[in-house]
Amino acid sequence: MPPPLARSSSGPESADLSDLIAKAVPRAHSETHRILARTARIRSALPNDVIYSQGEPIPLTLAMRGYGSFRRTTSEGRQLVLGLATRGDLFGFSAISSRNSPVDLLAVTEGEFALWSGQEVRALAADDPGLAFDIIDGLTRFIVDITYRFDGFIHQDARQRVLRVLARHADLFFGPSAILSRSHLPSLVGTSREMTGRVIRDLEREGVVARVGRSELRLLSPARLSAATDSHGASD
Repeated sequence: MPPPLARSSSGPESADLSDLIAKAVPRAHSETHRILARTARIRSALPNDVIYSQGEPIPLTLAMRGYGSFRRTTSEGRQLVLGLATRGDLFGFSAISSRNSPVDLLAVTEGEFALWSGQEVRALAADDPGLAFDIIDGLTRFIVDITYRFDGFIHQDARQRVLRVLARHADLFFGPSAILSRSHLPSLVGTSREMTGRVIRDLEREGVVARVGRSELRLLSPARLSAATDSHGASD
């Protein structure tokens, strides 16, 4: 599927983008905020649309609406979801070094994303120390977060991973309008569909969750999920 078409922001959308930019890079100069708002390329997306692809130059990206997922395909063809993004999240800081993206950014729901090229951001950072510090802080958060996630993939078994993911994204799995379903679990957990299904059936027998329909989950006991998560060291 071709990537969604990009456009410039205008009107109320521009005002909303300006507000999100100011919150995402608070140390940057107000003029930098204005330049970023003016030069942003806005992409609208439907579920499963690819915003940018693994192996392409990574853009600095700000989620304006909806949810996106970071999906990495390994050399063996295995797909892992390394994280989720929602409104106000700014990512792709390595764009300033003209790096290629290690992941696909896919829309999980309908959404909008603002993008800037690495060259644009690097030029702005060279003249704005506040923006440079915001980028450094963002890169640091990313490194720490990804380290914890890889520790989970390496050292935790399937049950621990499922518990960690359900606890971390409880609002998305169990909210009034669920964003994530059972079909998202294998790639988020990093294990097979069969193994993930086995863990869910165990948790169902234990009265923690229940399967609903073909794809949804219902949380039966938040206390039991919390206790199981704590006892397995699954929260992050």
